[in-house]
Amino acid sequence: MGEHSDNVFLTSVVPALGAVISLAMYASPVQAVLAAQRSRQLGDLNPIPFAITVTNTIVWAVYGLIKHDPYVTAPNAMGVVVAVFCVLTSFSLASEQVRDRIRLLLCTEFAILSLLGVLTSFSAGTLKAQLGIWGMAGNVVTLIYYAAPLSTMAEVIRTRNSASILLPLCIMNMLNAALWTTYGVAMADGYIYVPNGIGLVLSLAQLALALVFPARPKPASSSPAAALHEATGAYSRLEHPEDEMARMNPGDSTSTKHQMTM
Repeated sequence: MGEHSDNVFLTSVVPALGAVISLAMYASPVQAVLAAQRSRQLGDLNPIPFAITVTNTIVWAVYGLIKHDPYVTAPNAMGVVVAVFCVLTSFSLASEQVRDRIRLLLCTEFAILSLLGVLTSFSAGTLKAQLGIWGMAGNVVTLIYYAAPLSTMAEVIRTRNSASILLPLCIMNMLNAALWTTYGVAMADGYIYVPNGIGLVLSLAQLALALVFPARPKPASSSPAAALHEATGAYSRLEHPEDEMARMNPGDSTSTKHQMTM
């Protein structure tokens, strides 16, 4: 890492704004999770990404702690709490198949995190090496997050319709990536500016697609929640037993739903 900037705006104000936006993005699914808890049904909500967010926030919180960077540590430490809440709350509402996937995912993630911890303690003898371990891990997870909308972008080009791109969230992603890219460059920290720089490019590409291919109304079956899930690439429609039963017995759908909610 090279010399960082002495500009207070770039090294203090920009990351503070980035921290606020990051925390807001981590907290954005909470309302949907609480609604699912009240209705006792997941609906369109997919809890799998919450498990990935747990790892993402832990990795960056550890990176911030090693680097003694409060702007990286604070939002991700709070993000861990939010992500764990979302996982635990939605887990009880998920089908057994989804629960098995969450168990496997979390066990795999924590096995990797444990391995990273062992490497940090026994193999990385310098601060640079420790930052390298957690910085690379953070890069992988961040790039997975930013690459999620690639399938949506392909759909937009194929259908020439940007209805699946949720502009407010796309703009938030762009702003978040721009702030962290700026901070990473100011601090000469490639582990921060490289993945966020790529995320910035992808966000700008989505905005360009939205301008080139104006959104057209989707079929009535597409709910606003489903549009959000498709736009982020993080949430998708889950198959529920009552849905299958309703299709097999259309006339009994009302009674089936009543039985499932009792």
